[in-house]
Amino acid sequence: MDEPEKKGAPAWMVSFGDMMTLILTFFILLVSLAHERQSGLIAKGVGSFIVATNSFGLDGVLDGAEKAAIFNEVRVKFNLPPEEDPERRTDHQSASDKELIRATLAESLTPHDEINQPTIATFEEGSAELSDAALVYLEIVAGTLTPGKGQILLLEGHAYAAGEPFDSSNHRLAFARSRVVRNYLVNELGLPSDRVESRAWIAEIDGPGVGTRSVDARLITPEK
Repeated sequence: MDEPEKKGAPAWMVSFGDMMTLILTFFILLVSLAHERQSGLIAKGVGSFIVATNSFGLDGVLDGAEKAAIFNEVRVKFNLPPEEDPERRTDHQSASDKELIRATLAESLTPHDEINQPTIATFEEGSAELSDAALVYLEIVAGTLTPGKGQILLLEGHAYAAGEPFDSSNHRLAFARSRVVRNYLVNELGLPSDRVESRAWIAEIDGPGVGTRSVDARLITPEK
């Protein structure tokens, strides 16, 4: 007596599995080729993917608490602390513009020793473009800014009265200024990308002046 033929997986499931494998492979390839590997951004991307799959791409399926639980679960897998409000960023652009110092770095910096170098770059009012004079000065001080083994260089941008190009957001302008200095130090002057961080810092400055158009540097040496 012939045995009944065993049914395999549905054809759609085979195609779906192949597609998901290709997407995962492509994601791994992008991460492996990236110049910077920032666990916070990777965790956010993975969390967003899980939220999308669990909600079938529809709004309203998951509430804020459920989404926060997913994001925090992913962050724990990347050895990151829970994020206070994963939905505080409305899009990818604002996510990069408003990114502050990574939580893992903040933990590693306490307690620590530091060398402050204020105003390593100044900008025109409302601008995030480095002038020729600023580029020359950065080349001069690059040697004193280069972090040694175990050190971290923090670049803190300042802003006041940001204009329309930055949606009148001092936060965005401050971060853009620190980011452009970081890119020049890393890409043009050879500072190690994994030990140079940019951030926005505007709370302590509350009025116009050179201090609101500058980027400060802090060379951090965590205590062992």
